[in-house]
Amino acid sequence: MNIIIEKIKQTTSFKILKSLYAEMLEWLDTIGTMGINIYYSLKCLFSGQLKSKLFFEHAARFGVDSLPISLLMVGLSGMIIALQIANEMVKQGAGNYVGMLVSVAIVRELGPVIGGFAVISLVGSSMAAEIATMKVTEQVDAIKVLGVNPIYYLITPRVIAGIFIMPFVIMIANVVGIAGGLLISKLVTELNAENYINSVWAGLSVKDLLVSMLKGGIFGGIIALSCSSIGYNAKGGAIDVGKATTNAVVWSFTLMLIANYIISLVCF
Repeated sequence: MNIIIEKIKQTTSFKILKSLYAEMLEWLDTIGTMGINIYYSLKCLFSGQLKSKLFFEHAARFGVDSLPISLLMVGLSGMIIALQIANEMVKQGAGNYVGMLVSVAIVRELGPVIGGFAVISLVGSSMAAEIATMKVTEQVDAIKVLGVNPIYYLITPRVIAGIFIMPFVIMIANVVGIAGGLLISKLVTELNAENYINSVWAGLSVKDLLVSMLKGGIFGGIIALSCSSIGYNAKGGAIDVGKATTNAVVWSFTLMLIANYIISLVCF
């Protein structure tokens, strides 16, 4: 019997199933950790235990450090959209709708998503690496010895900062993206700026702006929560810090796109 079991364990099918089982356990463990961390983060916020100094430090990272790359990426997205559609729209006699199309695409989808990608690349990855390094070098254990809750100290300020600051980053990026579309439309087709701006106001609604801000807040929370939680779960050495950082970025991208689909499905 033992010989049969050993032969089964050596088969490719068994190894694949074992690998899938391990991945599923890791996936469930990550989801569970995120759930626990968001619970403690909200508990810390509503109980008034959030340290304002830590909050403003991480708010600066989300709102200041990530702003240039977010503006660049969303601005280029607006320019690319205008480059693709402006000339054809003007040829078809629909030049007055260029601003509307660019602004709706930017505000509803590309602004929050591309801005979120920029924040993940710059802030989320460094966040995961920092906490993972603290975990593997036993700095987290030292925090516990001092009587400080590591979730309140390491995770909560980041999550709350992401939720409250990301909407403002996204709104500024949206404005730059729309302005980029105006610039390219003017250069490529000599489209009247006044017509473009009037088209923007005709195409956008208050609902579009509110949903864009909602996406920004949820995306910011997801990025901070997933990167912090995965970094906090890191074990081992330097190699594991790299793996945790990679996993954090992948998880953030995936969860953000899933959230984007759900919000768009519900709101639009």
